[in-house]
Order: sequence, then structure tokens, then C-alpha cells
Amino acid sequence: MRLIRLVSAALLACTAASLSAQTFGPPVAGMCLLSRTAAIGASRAGQSMQARLGQMQTMLKGELAQRRGAIDQKRRALEGRRNATAPIEYQRQSALLDQQAQALEQQQNARFIAAQTHGQQQIDRALGEALARVITRQACGVVLERDQSYGWNNAMDITGAVTSEMDAILQAVTIQ
Repeated sequence: MRLIRLVSAALLACTAASLSAQTFGPPVAGMCLLSRTAAIGASRAGQSMQARLGQMQTMLKGELAQRRGAIDQKRRALEGRRNATAPIEYQRQSALLDQQAQALEQQQNARFIAAQTHGQQQIDRALGEALARVITRQACGVVLERDQSYGWNNAMDITGAVTSEMDAILQAVTIQ
């Protein structure tokens, strides 16, 4: 009985593996599939944006740590004067330092989001132009998101062509 279960499980595993590698039917004329995420991720511009955002994030963390260090130093000095400072004045100065720290963090986050948005806009423009070129060349009547499909015929996948066109249009993203 155990042997039958093992053999059955092995057969099911082999069947499932062969089904996942199988191409689904003949290509449908005029229907194209695109993985937006894969096209952007494989493009030079997408890789450039990820690298630049990583550098910016590192720089902003360094700046934040440095400025936060100055605020922490002021906080320690305030703590040292706590007994010599009126309680209401101590609370006011402590709240002011908290506000400065929060404002600093929000400012850094806003800078990063603005840079990310600017880079994404450049990529979206390049993707739109590349997609238009490939759609015209491939005579696509409809383009569907490949990542939302259960399966497809690879002849309908235009992701690689769109990535190549994006590379021709935009090699690097500029981030402020």
C-alpha cells in the first residue's frame, strides 16, 4: 500500500513538472503578452534606477544619521541641564527636538520619494515609447499582462523586444 502511494506521488510530480514546462497551444494572431515588471527590471534604465536609488538611500541614511547625531547631542545637553531648567521649559525644548527629528526624517523620505517618482516617470515614458514601437511592428491587436496568465505560447511574448527597445531609448535614469 505504501509503495503504491510512493509511485503515485512520483507520477504526479513528473506529470506536474512536464505540464509547467509545456507551451500552451498555437499563438493567437494579434494577441501579445508583456511582463511590465520583467521588461523594466531587465532594461538598462531599470537597473540604472535601482542602482541610483540604492546609492541615494545610502547617502540619505548617512545624512540622516549625521543630523540626528546633532539632535541627539542637543538632547543629551538638555538632559544634563534638566535639574537647572524649569519643567515646562524642559518639556518645550524636548518637544522641539522631537519635532526637529521628525521633520528631518520626513524631509529625507520626501527627497527619496521625489527622486523615485522622477526616475519612474522617465522609465514609464521609455516603456510607453518602446511598447508603441513593438506593438506596431508585431501587429498586436491586444496586449495583456503576461504575469497574470496561467500559460502562453512564447511566440506571443513581446517582453524581450520591449526591453531591447527601452535600452535603445533610455540607457540611464537621472535622479535629482
